[in-house]
Amino acid sequence: MNEIEQQEASHYSTINELKSEIQVVSQKEDHSIIKSDNIINFDDTLTQIGFGRFQIMQYLVSIILGIMEGAQITIFTLMIPILKKEWDISESIVSLQTSFIFMGFLVGSMLSGQFTDRYGRKLPFIFSSLFTVLICFATILCTNVYQLLIMRGFMGVFVGFFAPCCVTLLQEITPNNLRGQMTGTVTLSVAIGQLYGFFMASLILDGINGSWRWLTFLGSLPGLIALILSLMYIQESPRYLLLEGKYYDAFQTLRLMIKTNKTTEINLSIEIEHKLVIWSLYMNSIAKKTEHASFKSLLNGDRLYISIVLWSIWFLLCFSYYGNLMTMPQILYQLKDNQSQLQQLVYACLSDILGAILATLIIDIKGLGRKNSLIIGFLIATIFSFLQLYYYEKHFAILAILQKMFLSMNYIFCYQLTTELYPTKLRTTGLGTAVAIGRLGVILMPWSCMIVSQYSIIAPFLLFSIASFLGSIFTCFIPFDTLGKSLDNNN
Repeated sequence: MNEIEQQEASHYSTINELKSEIQVVSQKEDHSIIKSDNIINFDDTLTQIGFGRFQIMQYLVSIILGIMEGAQITIFTLMIPILKKEWDISESIVSLQTSFIFMGFLVGSMLSGQFTDRYGRKLPFIFSSLFTVLICFATILCTNVYQLLIMRGFMGVFVGFFAPCCVTLLQEITPNNLRGQMTGTVTLSVAIGQLYGFFMASLILDGINGSWRWLTFLGSLPGLIALILSLMYIQESPRYLLLEGKYYDAFQTLRLMIKTNKTTEINLSIEIEHKLVIWSLYMNSIAKKTEHASFKSLLNGDRLYISIVLWSIWFLLCFSYYGNLMTMPQILYQLKDNQSQLQQLVYACLSDILGAILATLIIDIKGLGRKNSLIIGFLIATIFSFLQLYYYEKHFAILAILQKMFLSMNYIFCYQLTTELYPTKLRTTGLGTAVAIGRLGVILMPWSCMIVSQYSIIAPFLLFSIASFLGSIFTCFIPFDTLGKSLDNNN
């Protein structure tokens, strides 16, 4: 037996005795964490430790990666008219390229849950970051549209894999009172990344002329920086380690968190560690072992209902948001000159930044929270989409930008609601599956828009209006809001 095993054996020799207490606790009708001298809620411990340098560095890595993702979204959008001229590609190839990316997102999101809930958050985070950066740089070497399609597909896989893993990790290390506000910072980074992409484009591109390869290179640099930082600062989720029974690693991470944050309000004594062990055993008595990273578990009992509702919301949200994102430049290209097009797209990025700030301000307000904010966002987006049918010739840009702002706010609400409705053992599987269903909506979006655009260039916004309205209806079926509730206590 090595030194670490000896420490674990001596330090947790009382765990079997503690299990008898769990049998009593788990018989309570109220399956909330019982406030007693025998058990400590992990969220309470996290609140005592506080939000400090430990979390800031992990958020910083995620934000820089978000900037790269946002820049790549901008580059993809601006490359479409350039590639039409350079490689003489058709509209169907443009739609196929979009579908390749989001098919990759779908596959990556589905795989993310299976890997992250089985093998932890840290390694999937780092490896998906590594391959995303490599694929971004490999895109520069493409010499024809078919090579580009393959690279876009692979990029979609790794970006789709990274997003649920990243959100889950950050949610699990953030104190309860800050989870809603901090989620907005990651979404905000994607909008800042889009703005960074437009800034680079203004320096390199001249309308539909210029080097898209140089633009792609500059857009990929933030990812390289984030990759180096991730090797230095990304740590495994102590919540995940506790619920997996890896107590020694969990408490080592908590001690590192206390030391890094220079926390004086809590001392991780043996007594507190034993109480956290009881918490983990109790939570595992609720979330059965058979639910570990299993897609089937998303369809068990009452969870079937919540999963179907969440999948519907994600499908409709992604259809509307990415429909606006992909359709807006093409319509602006037909209505305005290139300079005005770029200017309006920059305004659209700024609207996402404003949307992220507003979402951060209202997500923790009692009476709004996650659920009601999501309903309101969908309804306002519905109105702006519908108004396009009558006023697009004069006010297309402003209406599209306002619609996009409220849909971007809904992304923050939807991520937050989804991660809080699933337990730790299923969190990334639940989120990854929901996001994957949303990507299915994006795959169908360009083909749907191409069909209805034959009747009018503004017709896609009728589809976005219907999708947003249905999103508000489905959100009403969420049984309760998760505002203020413990992360593993919403089941």
